[in-house]
Amino acid sequence: MVKIEILLFATLRDKYGVRKIEIECDGTIRNLIENAARRLEESFLASVYDLDRDKVRDDLIFAINGRNIKDLKGEIELRSGDVIAIFPPVAGG
Repeated sequence: MVKIEILLFATLRDKYGVRKIEIECDGTIRNLIENAARRLEESFLASVYDLDRDKVRDDLIFAINGRNIKDLKGEIELRSGDVIAIFPPVAGG
C-alpha cells in the first residue's frame, strides 16, 4: 500500500468539507479514488472518476506532483508521497 495526499480545490473543497486528505491505495488512480470515496462520501467517486471509461473525468484538472494527468503517458503508478491536486471544471464568463 502507498500513502497519497489528495488536495481538493474550489467547489470540490466546499462539497466535501476538506482541503486535503491522506489516502492509502494499491498504487492505482481508481483504487485511490475509491478509497477516498469511502472516507469522504460515495458521491466523490462519480464526481471525479468516469467508471464507464475507467479514467479520471475529462472535465477536471487532475495533477500528480504538479503534472496534469493528461500529459502523462502509459499506465500511471502512484508512489508513497505523491500529491494529487484535483480542480473542478472552470466556469464563468
